[in-house]
Amino acid sequence: MVTRHNWSRWSRGRGRAGRAGAWTAALCVTAAALGMSAPGAWAAGKPRLYEMSEDAKKVTGTTSSADAPKLKPGLFTDRIKPGEEKYYALDLDAKSDVHVTATGVPEPGTKVTYEDGLTVTLQTTDGSNCDEGEADGDGDTAFPLSAYAARLVGDTAVEACRAKGPYLVHVVREEGDTSDPSSWPLELSVMKEPGLKGSIPAPPPGGEEETDDNNTRPAPPSGTPKSRKGGTGFNDARAIGDGVWKDRLRPGETRYFRVPVDWGRRLYARMEVPNAAREDETGSMFLPNGFRMNIYNPARRSLYDEDFQSYDGDGAKFDRYSNPVRYENRFLNGDTVTGTRFAGWYYVAVTASPDMVKPFPKGTPVTLRIGVEGRTKKGPEYAGDAKAAGFGVDDQDREMADKGLTEAQADDDSSLRLLGWVGVGAGAGLLFVLAVWLLVARRRAAPQPGGWPSQPPQPPYGGYPHN
Repeated sequence: MVTRHNWSRWSRGRGRAGRAGAWTAALCVTAAALGMSAPGAWAAGKPRLYEMSEDAKKVTGTTSSADAPKLKPGLFTDRIKPGEEKYYALDLDAKSDVHVTATGVPEPGTKVTYEDGLTVTLQTTDGSNCDEGEADGDGDTAFPLSAYAARLVGDTAVEACRAKGPYLVHVVREEGDTSDPSSWPLELSVMKEPGLKGSIPAPPPGGEEETDDNNTRPAPPSGTPKSRKGGTGFNDARAIGDGVWKDRLRPGETRYFRVPVDWGRRLYARMEVPNAAREDETGSMFLPNGFRMNIYNPARRSLYDEDFQSYDGDGAKFDRYSNPVRYENRFLNGDTVTGTRFAGWYYVAVTASPDMVKPFPKGTPVTLRIGVEGRTKKGPEYAGDAKAAGFGVDDQDREMADKGLTEAQADDDSSLRLLGWVGVGAGAGLLFVLAVWLLVARRRAAPQPGGWPSQPPQPPYGGYPHN
């Protein structure tokens, strides 16, 4: 027989078990949704390798343009050998600007000289070049090389490149006498920027003079540095904003950060390496190739053709200050000006050469001072969703920079928020059901003229427990 005392004790037990089961289920759902797994181990002291996007599609470029695999907006991966050239196909409309970047990834620690590099060309099928870009090695140090080319419908220089139809992407790996003989992983980024409503704005007078060399530097951000571990590449770059940030690079390692820069604003970035301890007062520590910093726009085009900076043990710094971000910059002369042609995530990549192991055997401490200067201005009116295509800044981007999230972490954060709201909704619904059940149970349990009801209130599970 089930007494009231037994029923109460059983109810409490079922409640605890139910709550534990609910928590377990929620954790399982969360882990499954976020793809949680134990982080992979890697040997201490070795640079982290460039990580390709999980969404990238594998393709194999061909030596003949006739058999070229077709690309579309998105990310693709391939491999390329020294001296090899590859073709890929594109179908373009007559309204959108298209941006193509090829990133070659030498193995960290290999020797990459100024003779090594990548060249990417966007051309018509009859051989007319729409645009060409290259990226060369430097400092005898391996680091990711990104070469960029674009088709701009507002560019009247090559009329054939404004038409709708088939186009080709031609990628060549340049080689020198002492080139690394191994093939490089190759990442291809294709971004389609919507056309504008109405006419294209005219470049402002004097816009070509707003170069890094002519800019008066703002005061560098100050304060206590916050730790931010940079990503291995564009895909897992760590978001940062205004402030002072610190990281520690392994010898030969490159790390990526990204900063949201809106229309009309300018990016200031400064990299600092501290002084190092000397074995004696007269010991020389001069390194001609110490560290490197470069900045890339949202389409992964480098704003500057940077060299490695020297390091002598007394500390060193290097900074850049971009011109204002404007749509019409793309039609000016000068690579440092034309690169700031759209708003979005700008990337800051920092590299420590293998020689930096001498002054910093436990890794090179790096400080980044980031400032986004100027007032935000209204951007152009696109005839499509430019933000969805990767161009533009919104409140979520600023929040990501405040929290220091990667793209994957931001997706996880959104999933957690959604799961939280679902949990809140489910919890509220459960409380409502329990409240109704308790109300009904109390009314049934109220003393009747004939005493207690002949049947005790039914539990919400549809029956009594068995003793």
